[in-house]
Amino acid sequence: MSHILEFRHVSFGYTPEKNILKDVCFQLEQGKKYALVGPTGGGKTTTAGLMVRLYDPTEGVVMFNQKDIRSYQPAQLANDIGFILQEPFLFTGTVGENIRYGNVQLENSTDDELLAELESHGLSELLVKFEHGLATTVTDSAENISLGQKQIIAFIRILLREPKLLILDEATANIDTVTEQQLSNIIAKLPASTTQVTIAHRLNTIRSADQILFINVGKVKAAMNFEDAVSLLEHGQRGS
Repeated sequence: MSHILEFRHVSFGYTPEKNILKDVCFQLEQGKKYALVGPTGGGKTTTAGLMVRLYDPTEGVVMFNQKDIRSYQPAQLANDIGFILQEPFLFTGTVGENIRYGNVQLENSTDDELLAELESHGLSELLVKFEHGLATTVTDSAENISLGQKQIIAFIRILLREPKLLILDEATANIDTVTEQQLSNIIAKLPASTTQVTIAHRLNTIRSADQILFINVGKVKAAMNFEDAVSLLEHGQRGS
C-alpha cells in the first residue's frame, strides 16, 4: 500500500533553541484512519501543521505523495489536503461565497450550480442550519453565526473537494450531536482512498482508528491498540 504522507527525521521548533518535535519518523498509508493523541502541549497540532505545510521542518523532510511537500504549489496542497480546525477561518460575504473559497472548479458557479453540487455530495441538508441558505450573510469576524455554523461551513468547503488527506482537529466540538452524526455519515462516504487523521481530545474519537499515534516530549510512537493508547495517555507527562 502506498504512503500518502511521510515524516523523514523531522524536527521542528517555534524558536531555534527549543524543538517541539525531535527526529520524528512515521508514515501514513493511503485510505487508512489515524488518530493523534497525547497530553496537552505534546505536539499534536504542531504535527498536523507540518502535515499541511503551515510550517516547514527545521530539519528533515515531509513527503506528500512521494514528493517533498515544499515542491507543491499552495493551491494544489489546499485541494489535496483538508484541514478543519475548531475555529475555522471565514470572511465577510455569504455562506455560498465562503463555501466556494479556494475551490477553483466552483469559484464562478451560481448558487443554483453550487446547490446542485452540494446535493450530489449529500451536503445540501446541512444548509437548513442557515436562515437564508447559501445567501445567508456572514458579517465581519463572522460574529452573526454560531461557532457550530462556522464549523459546518468549513466541513462543506473541504468535503466538496474530496481531499486525499483529511485532518480534523476537534472539528465537531461545537456542533450538535445530530449534525455531528450527519457529518460522520458524509465523511464515511468519502472515497476509500481518502486518508483521515483525527487529532483526538476525547477517547471515544479514536476507537475507529486503524492506527493510533501517541505524541509527547517531541516523539511520535505508534500505540499497539486502543488499550495501549489509553495507558500511554494515563502515564504520559508533558515534557519540559
